[in-house]
Amino acid sequence: MTRSRAAAATRRELPALAQRFATSVMAREVLRDVARVMADERIAVMPLKGVLFQLLLYADPAERALLDVDVLVPQAEFERAVRALLQAGYQPRSAGQSMIECALWSPRGMVVDLHRQLFSRGRYRLTTEAVFRRASVDERLLGVPLHLAHPHDTAAHLVGKFVSDHEGSDPVQRLEELRRWAERFSIDPWRFARHLSACGMARAGRYTLQRGVELTGHRFFSAALAALPADPFGRAYARLARRLMSELAPTSLAPLPAHLLNSSLASGGVSLALSALERARHAWLSRRSGQGADALQPFFRHRKLAEAARQCGRAVPLEHPPVAH
Repeated sequence: MTRSRAAAATRRELPALAQRFATSVMAREVLRDVARVMADERIAVMPLKGVLFQLLLYADPAERALLDVDVLVPQAEFERAVRALLQAGYQPRSAGQSMIECALWSPRGMVVDLHRQLFSRGRYRLTTEAVFRRASVDERLLGVPLHLAHPHDTAAHLVGKFVSDHEGSDPVQRLEELRRWAERFSIDPWRFARHLSACGMARAGRYTLQRGVELTGHRFFSAALAALPADPFGRAYARLARRLMSELAPTSLAPLPAHLLNSSLASGGVSLALSALERARHAWLSRRSGQGADALQPFFRHRKLAEAARQCGRAVPLEHPPVAH
């Protein structure tokens, strides 16, 4: 009976593994397509998160599930990059409320998230300009120019996302990925702690590394945590944020704990205010069908059309990905 159950479980897992593998192959091709468009426009492009980890961190592509392809471009080139992708056949899907990214359907049917910043305005000091300045250019991975972030910057991005996403649905998996990245590139805990401090992320790092100690017990987290500068207020804010994340999760105050972990309380207040302003601006642009949003106008127009179609019970335009030919 035990063998039959194991065999049945294996049969159930095979389609999911096959789907993950197919998605990972598709993601690499979509990244290659985007990089070619950007190369034609002489715009630097940097893979982020899932697609980057599939290229550099996992021997088996099916081990890392992903749903989209995240890329970063220089802030000054963002609107030109949007227009280039639209002209290349990508279709608008949505504009993020933070106004730092937009999502497009690729001609292959997978979503591309195009970012101009790693974090919303006022949150930390890990700027797009600095990340590209420290990056290296690689043409071997996919045969097209890719800017690869310095390992410290990628690890800092993981720390910031752990906080801004309120740990996400699977915090252990996120922390294990950070640990795995640190091991892959032999990141020194002391140097990483100093990098977090320089980027205004010492408090976000304290929170994330402490959770790493609690949930994984890995020595990298404890060593990096010990290397952070002394900050009694930071420790107190980290404990407060931990408690508030669960208590405020279902309320409109859910973003507050993450902003508490900015470089200072004043910086947290500024980033919280800027976040509210960007959400208000996004809502205003939505009501105006994107007028005043420049290159992002098609994304708001699509949303308006989709909402009107749903109200009338008609098919939603562009709600489903284009069919690859």
